[in-house]
Amino acid sequence: MPASLCPLTTNPSPLPPEPLTPHNPTGLAYSFTVPGEPRSAGIARNAVRSALRAHGLDGMDDPALQVVSELVACAIQFAPGEDLYHSLRWRDGTLRLVNWDPHSTHCDPLLTATCMSLRRRQLLLLACVVREHGGTWGIAQAAPATEGTKVWVNLPGDPATSY
Repeated sequence: MPASLCPLTTNPSPLPPEPLTPHNPTGLAYSFTVPGEPRSAGIARNAVRSALRAHGLDGMDDPALQVVSELVACAIQFAPGEDLYHSLRWRDGTLRLVNWDPHSTHCDPLLTATCMSLRRRQLLLLACVVREHGGTWGIAQAAPATEGTKVWVNLPGDPATSY
């Protein structure tokens, strides 16, 4: 029976120290929501930085933190004051970051195209960071059951030498 710190147990002895295990990126799967406010960029960066370091992916800090900052900065322009959903996952050697904001498509296709063009323009720095890191990114409408816009980024785990 493992040792317990509870004084009511028969063997109240401290737990032995656990051996250090190497960081494993395969368990990286986090999601969080931040308000659509400028200060949320810092909150999102801190959350992503903590997750990457906890899973031994410190080398991904620079591109991932720049990407999440750009995602938040763009989303608050289209959905100010609304909740922004973020997720990050590690799968098959790739870090995937997703941002969802509640700005839905317009009934008028011309307005939808204008919004999409403005969003792409806002994400030019993100596009450069992703390209230099050898990744991919895109904008998609949210799933049919929900409204909003989803921006996703895939960053390979092997950082580009030019970044």
